[in-house]
Amino acid sequence: MKPAVLVTPLTKEIPNIKDADYIGVDAGCLRILNQGLPLAFGVGDFDSMDKDMLEVLKQRASLTIHPVQKDETDSELALRLCHKKGYSPLILTGSLHGRIDHTIANIRLLMYRYADLILWEPDQKMYCLLKGIHTIRSSYKHISFFAIEGSIVSLEGFLYPLHQYDLKPDDIITVSNSIVKEQGIITLDKGKVLCIESNVR
Repeated sequence: MKPAVLVTPLTKEIPNIKDADYIGVDAGCLRILNQGLPLAFGVGDFDSMDKDMLEVLKQRASLTIHPVQKDETDSELALRLCHKKGYSPLILTGSLHGRIDHTIANIRLLMYRYADLILWEPDQKMYCLLKGIHTIRSSYKHISFFAIEGSIVSLEGFLYPLHQYDLKPDDIITVSNSIVKEQGIITLDKGKVLCIESNVR
């Protein structure tokens, strides 16, 4: 499958992902074009853009324009369209800062809607892990896990290892761990966890 990088207006940096299509979320379209990247298409209500700029943008890319008064966020609409088109993984940028309600909404989309979604920032990223064995490279200083549902978790190669720990959704024991070898291994015998890798102090 082909990856999609969804760029929101709050994006600070756009990752260079091999063979990915770049999709603008509302005024995120301008960030893609300003960085000299190809804009596959744009999605949103485009209420943050003046009419003249919107007309220029219409000449440069295919836009799916939604009404301002709607039940979904622009990011949700863009993710839904990309999922329908068969993109995977879905990489949403500029999604972890700004208004806290939108940040929580993006995290909930990750936790409950799109298991192949990655919330990406230059200094941290967030994604889901499902049942199975997962290898994580030591690319970030800090790594945390939060159970989305009751999970049985084992950690190898971490500063704080675990063996078949019954991790519940209200547990925070797995916050702020780190990988002490070249890579860490997390085994989920059951469940689903949120993984956060960060270089933020």
